[in-house]
Amino acid sequence: MKNIVLYKSKYGNTYQYASWIAEELNWEIRDFSKFKKNEIKNYQNIIFGSGVYMGKMNKLKKALNWFKDKPIIIYACAGNNNVEKDIEHIKNTNFTEQQIAFHKFFYLPGGVDFTKIKGIFKMMLNVFRKIMEKKKDKTADEKAILEGFTNPTNFVDKKHIESIVAYAKQL
Repeated sequence: MKNIVLYKSKYGNTYQYASWIAEELNWEIRDFSKFKKNEIKNYQNIIFGSGVYMGKMNKLKKALNWFKDKPIIIYACAGNNNVEKDIEHIKNTNFTEQQIAFHKFFYLPGGVDFTKIKGIFKMMLNVFRKIMEKKKDKTADEKAILEGFTNPTNFVDKKHIESIVAYAKQL
């Protein structure tokens, strides 16, 4: 039976990790939007990776619905560099306790580059930025967010896939 890495990536970080994982495992790789629900039966093992945007994992609800009876490996790719409280927030916001217990979850650090954001999100972000800039007594997190507007971050590194690859190889 075949194995596949599915991904949903907006800015490329999630796709980069999916490519490395698929290459390392010698698995098929495909954009989740090009995968059909009736194909699930053709795959023994599935990894699903998604970027995190405003706390929500892209297309995760659809993936969780499709794979409610088949445990899969799921990874989130977001802008922080393994900040545990942020990772817990992603898990608590996107999964029930039952879903986390059923599927295997990993976090992979991505990056933040506000110059890549377009459309309504860009407008919303600019409003948010103006509010943050006017705020007195900013927290360290708020200062870091504002810093991100002028200094993009990128924590994407192949070394971060080691735990997923090791886990997948033992299946």
